[in-house]
Amino acid sequence: MMRERLHAAGWGYAFISPALILVAVFLVLPIGFMLYISLHKWGLLGAPTFVGLDNFVYLANDDRFWRSIVNTIFYLVLAVPSQIGLGLFLAILVNKKVLAREGFRTIFFIPLAISFVAAGILFTWMFATTPIEGFFPRLLASVGLEFPRWQTTDAGWAMVMITLMNTWKSAGYCMIVYLAGLQGINKEWTEAAAIDGVRTQWQEFRFLTWPLLAPTTFLLVVTTVIFTVRGFEPIFVMTQGGPAGGTTTLVYYLFDKFPDTVGIASAAGTVLLVGVLALTLVQFLAQSRRATYY
Repeated sequence: MMRERLHAAGWGYAFISPALILVAVFLVLPIGFMLYISLHKWGLLGAPTFVGLDNFVYLANDDRFWRSIVNTIFYLVLAVPSQIGLGLFLAILVNKKVLAREGFRTIFFIPLAISFVAAGILFTWMFATTPIEGFFPRLLASVGLEFPRWQTTDAGWAMVMITLMNTWKSAGYCMIVYLAGLQGINKEWTEAAAIDGVRTQWQEFRFLTWPLLAPTTFLLVVTTVIFTVRGFEPIFVMTQGGPAGGTTTLVYYLFDKFPDTVGIASAAGTVLLVGVLALTLVQFLAQSRRATYY
């Protein structure tokens, strides 16, 4: 009996070994190397020199680093609710029995197939304020209104424009996940809710649908936070961290430091890793007390 169990376990490990090897090569080893380099001074040329925690001390005294953290939090506050909220709205819309709903699902999902670079170029072209005005600034100018100068002076609006592009690009993913959650709700529960006094669609959503979507929402919050925090292409294509560092997130700060000071960039990456893990843990602990999994 014991031999049969060991034999079965051996086959199990054999089947998962390719996945474990990929995780080790592309996740565990890079993270370990990053942690190692974060304790060294290195500029890609020559051998790394051990400096202990000097790179982290440098980050603690660097105003640009702290501003990048503030910008990252601001970006998260804007981007995560907008993506999840729009995705939920679209999922509810295409889940109803309406004409050509399959076509609408495809249309809403198409932006997800476009690369962030292409989407960033498209939005920059449409909303450009310099050197040549884009379509929407010209449209507002034709009625006597001025579009915010998000590329040159207004950092707040620059982050809004990046969020707008990111939301347009990523809401389709949230829609698909929420749609799966909506279609997994038992119709008998809806009928039972109607018997218990639920009369309007808003009451049904508030007291039945939304609580049952808690696990789905938790999944989307975690994944959207991770995707948003590590997002580099939108900022690089649309603003390159400007204006005046107003859109320099922690990932862009890391990129800016990487060519010459790999140790400092690795230290910033370590801070980013710890921050994402801590935020995910907090979300998991908070959600585990509330969500009921069916």
